[in-house]
Amino acid sequence: MKISKHIHSCLLIEEKDKVILIDPGNYTDQEKALDVDSLKQLNYLLITHEHTDHMYIPLIKQLVEKFAGVEIISNDSVKNILIKEGIRISTNGNKFIEIHDTPHEKLPFSLPTPPNSLFTIFDKLTHPGDSLSFDKTTSALALPIQAPWTSLTASIEKAVELKPKVIIPIHDWHWKDSVRKNFYERAKDYLKQFNIEFKGLETGETIEI
Repeated sequence: MKISKHIHSCLLIEEKDKVILIDPGNYTDQEKALDVDSLKQLNYLLITHEHTDHMYIPLIKQLVEKFAGVEIISNDSVKNILIKEGIRISTNGNKFIEIHDTPHEKLPFSLPTPPNSLFTIFDKLTHPGDSLSFDKTTSALALPIQAPWTSLTASIEKAVELKPKVIIPIHDWHWKDSVRKNFYERAKDYLKQFNIEFKGLETGETIEI
């Protein structure tokens, strides 16, 4: 499986002749972190929830316009939004993409939390959206690392609890680059003792797992 990161929670996965994009949000779009013109194939577009940092409609429309056959998978809340935009969407997984309801973590200021979906892809990668409220993972975990609703401490504790082989940090746009890189080096060193490999991907960088 090839995985590249395109800012924040947006990951591009290539596996078994399938290309899958997860959570193309407004940060990805505004920083031009995903070159849609260079994409040659897109089979599935997965959206964990409706917040704009995970689902940016102008970018989704651009992807759908180029890849008319792309299958979008998300929950009913996202479906209701996209249908109004004339975009087809499914709420069902398939034999290599599993979708599960997983609660969005509590937000500050009494803001409402939307339905959130966790995706398991080819039994190799788990992407939980904006949640740490899950109790199992595949060997690779896309782990939310920084947000108004979590802390680095809580995220690292979740990693130690679940013990995936590989962690790809996501949900990190809010950090200044120098801070982010410093914390990632510290997380990488700390998690070695638990035999967990921490992969702090830079924008557009690809790894194989």
